[in-house]
Amino acid sequence: MTNSQFKKAARQHQVNFRQNNIEKEYNTYVTWLTDESGKKGGNFYDGFSIFSSVAKRYPKFSENLYSDMLRSQHIPFNLFIPLKSDLTFCKNVFNDLLGGCIKSIESKAIIDNGDNIKIEFAPSPKEKYLNDRTSFDTYIEYTHTDNSKGIIGIEVKYTEKEYKLTPDSTEDKAINNPTSKYFTVSEKANIYRPNLFDELKTDIYRQIWRNQLLGESILLTDNGKFKHSVSLVFFPQGNDHFIHTSEKYIAMLSENENKFLAITYERFLSACLKYCPNEQYKNWIDYLTKRYIVTD
Repeated sequence: MTNSQFKKAARQHQVNFRQNNIEKEYNTYVTWLTDESGKKGGNFYDGFSIFSSVAKRYPKFSENLYSDMLRSQHIPFNLFIPLKSDLTFCKNVFNDLLGGCIKSIESKAIIDNGDNIKIEFAPSPKEKYLNDRTSFDTYIEYTHTDNSKGIIGIEVKYTEKEYKLTPDSTEDKAINNPTSKYFTVSEKANIYRPNLFDELKTDIYRQIWRNQLLGESILLTDNGKFKHSVSLVFFPQGNDHFIHTSEKYIAMLSENENKFLAITYERFLSACLKYCPNEQYKNWIDYLTKRYIVTD
């Protein structure tokens, strides 16, 4: 299935889910819930206080988040907020994905003494890190098996591919400035093979590169607090763009001992099911499978 075919199939999948599980009506686009349903949390799993987490993080109604079923902006809440309710389950799932390097996941984050699983998070002040608007869709801190601290930065996609750089934008200027944070952090982190900057800054790799660098900037800036940083990108296995892009990106790394991993929704849900602690979580896994996994 090509990316265009997958996007078409995923679009119809979300339409079917809306019609069969939420409402027949829609707003402007067939993959948008009505404002009434969006404001009631129709785009989110009804459990684990997910929608209250959405309302707390983004109290102002936004159609992109509250109503758009196809856009990936809402998905991190559905995938990761439930893990806050059982940190042992969370540890087991991510150990399955990362190869068993996690000793524990505590309830409070070191970086700001806040929640340890954060949605749409960037450290502040930004000038100390990448000096831009890069953020993790999801951020998790953990204790490594070597007793040091580590961070997991996650980017979540559904049907999306790369995005185009706006000419003469702030990002355009920074990405083409060899003295910007993108390049200085890359050089200090020393995780890439030589002479790859021209390729890393292209549309196809730029966002993956920036997310990786945000984690590396935390290691460099908060020296002594964290020893490990891994960047993950989550996407359905039908999104072959990120399958191929991730393979090529990994080849650019000088080594990849839990530096970057591409995780399909199917792989994540398999791990969740493997360590599922109770019926409440089983219902959530069933919802995610029915909601996001395109089989036709």
